[in-house]
Amino acid sequence: MLSDVRVLDLSDGFGLMCGQLLAAMGADVQQWVLPHQAELLQDSPHWRAYTRGKGVQVLDWRGADRARLEAELALADVLIEPEASDLLESLGLDAATLAARHPGLVQVAISGFGRSGPKADYAWTDLTATAASGYLYVTGSDALPPLRISAPQAHAHACADAAVGVLIALAERARSGRGQRVDAAGQQSLTLALLARGLDGRVGQDRAQRSAYGGRIGGVHLRNQFQARDGWVVVLQGVLPPLAAFMERLMAWVHEEGLCSERDLQWPWGQAAVQMLQGQITEADWAPVQSGIERLIAARSKAELMDEAVRRRLLIAPVLSVADLLDSEHLRSRGFVRRDQQGVRLGPFARFYATSTRAAQGRPEFSQAASATAQSPSLGFSPAPGAGPLAGLKVLDLFWVVAGPGATRMLADYGATVVHVESTRRLDMVRNVPPYVGGQMDPERAACHHTTNCNKLNVTLDLGTDEGRAVLADLIRWADVFTESFAPGVVARMGFGYDRVRALNPHIIMISSCLMGQSGPWSPYAGYGNLAAAVSGFHSLTGYPGQPPTGCFGPYTDFTSVRFNALAILGALRRRGRTGEGQYIDMAQAEAALHFLAPQCLEYLEHGRVDTAAGNRDREHAPSGVYPTLGVDRWIALSVTSDDQWRSLCTLAGMDDLLDAGLIGLEARRAAADVIDQRIADWSATQDGQALETCLQQHRVPAHRVPDTHDADDAQLAHRGHFIAAGAPGAPRRRRRGVDAPAAVTDPGPAPRARALVRGGQPHRAARPAGL
Repeated sequence: MLSDVRVLDLSDGFGLMCGQLLAAMGADVQQWVLPHQAELLQDSPHWRAYTRGKGVQVLDWRGADRARLEAELALADVLIEPEASDLLESLGLDAATLAARHPGLVQVAISGFGRSGPKADYAWTDLTATAASGYLYVTGSDALPPLRISAPQAHAHACADAAVGVLIALAERARSGRGQRVDAAGQQSLTLALLARGLDGRVGQDRAQRSAYGGRIGGVHLRNQFQARDGWVVVLQGVLPPLAAFMERLMAWVHEEGLCSERDLQWPWGQAAVQMLQGQITEADWAPVQSGIERLIAARSKAELMDEAVRRRLLIAPVLSVADLLDSEHLRSRGFVRRDQQGVRLGPFARFYATSTRAAQGRPEFSQAASATAQSPSLGFSPAPGAGPLAGLKVLDLFWVVAGPGATRMLADYGATVVHVESTRRLDMVRNVPPYVGGQMDPERAACHHTTNCNKLNVTLDLGTDEGRAVLADLIRWADVFTESFAPGVVARMGFGYDRVRALNPHIIMISSCLMGQSGPWSPYAGYGNLAAAVSGFHSLTGYPGQPPTGCFGPYTDFTSVRFNALAILGALRRRGRTGEGQYIDMAQAEAALHFLAPQCLEYLEHGRVDTAAGNRDREHAPSGVYPTLGVDRWIALSVTSDDQWRSLCTLAGMDDLLDAGLIGLEARRAAADVIDQRIADWSATQDGQALETCLQQHRVPAHRVPDTHDADDAQLAHRGHFIAAGAPGAPRRRRRGVDAPAAVTDPGPAPRARALVRGGQPHRAARPAGL
């Protein structure tokens, strides 16, 4: 798909995954590493995972090989910059100079906070960028400090956003001839995983609470995690309208096993949440239902429960490790783990049935040779006049919830005409979850729906009628892209399988996005991203050692899949521009999400090691933790990445005695982690969080306070234009998350030029609300 694209990748850590995704889509990616870094990086699981498929070369591009750098820049379509912005600037190659010398170059910057703004120079780690996003606050238990996923994630969100931005920038270059600048920030990218709860304060919703193991609706505590015979299982109790049928089937099974009475089958499942809020259903009323589920789960193994969940279509998910999923019969049947003479590798993030991604190759070898590729930019649709690089692209969007609609919003933000189809009979799940404008539980006031679907044209169709299907057929004839996220087989039974769709429109690109993919024994498995997060390893990697996993907040694989859906669509369009061929795409959330855990997957596949939850501690940084500050439920995230930072922290916190005791060096600090954490907590609890963040950053210690969902006025997000006001006639003005892809295009002008434009900048059109 990107075989005409040449990428020079100078990243050395945080930005590596972006180039690997482009390589997996066929780009010629040359990864250059400085000599002093080579030996250290080769032993890094992160490096090995995210340089697969690249040509890796050891070059002193800052010194002896400077001429080769200049020559490569003249050939490259895309430059992925080093994480440290001053490395290129020290050579006189700042963004403006690069744009002047290479006007067609797409420049990509990937960092913790972005290349400009009040926090651009902040020291960062995965923990502190996650804290700054707000995602840390909502993960974990309310009785304990906020939690990270025990596998770095901020870099992956930023890199996947940046890869989408590269394809959008290439579309603009094909149209105008001008290169672009893509600036992706871990802080901002990870805000997507908040499920719009970052809007709580702005729309008048109560702040979100950490709710591991379940949550409270009115006076009823709904558990979502139960103990099976051999481990933990996530169960969604269906008390909202889209979940009612799932709950009815679950309780029928509970009754079949004699674990509840006939009376316990009579609840109006889809209305139960409202009745709980109104006090019509009490904790005592619900106790027999919850008890029946608990006893059903306790009597069975995780494997048995997964089989029944698939067979009966239940919202039950065993908490698996990456090893469990990689070894599953399901992934074996889909050939996801691939082995050859070069080593072991993961399969593609999506299956393309007119072509295939070039799955990442085995362990990279360092070499000295590079090959040039011709530049032949192309579009898979007819460009239209307008201010967006995707103007002229027509998308028929039957995606729902977040994983799909978030991707089509990216396309809409950059000019595509997206027709989003809904049903009034089965409301989209995101119309049934907070935040709500004014805190009023109303599908038309659901802020997550509005921010996920703004800038689209919205229509309701009843696809159970001949008239509704006729309209859908007309829209398929019109569209370049047709998206759907029904359970496998559903759209075909409606009469719109790929064969029929292709007959209506031979050049169309169709994408089907679901949890487990369109084939394999688990393909009928239905549910949401929080279930896929349990199955694909994220849940088991979030918690404290020796304790039940808390799991990560929300439908986590929905947020990872947003980017993969967008990448798949844009890549297929680019290929269609060269070949004229349409394409069918099978996107499985659980498989795609494993690319966010690629180092953990390779550690298991190569060495048999299985990572487990480690709280907020880190294998590469110590101390690493979340510590209390003044106030109720106020925290600061702090990581130490060097001995110099450790000395500064000890001096600031009055802990010089720890230095005198010989606690210098990573391993010494890790061995004394319990003592160090307690000393830091005793000190930080007496400090104002914002003042402490500022002080630590002044001493180059990575730290950031942990904002809750009412702390939306972050100076860095404001600088990047993250929140955009939008409204409808007769409705209150609402706040939306910013543009969902990290590239913005150069303003039209008479001469080619590149401006530094950022993710979240003003889109080509004002954000339009997404009413029903």
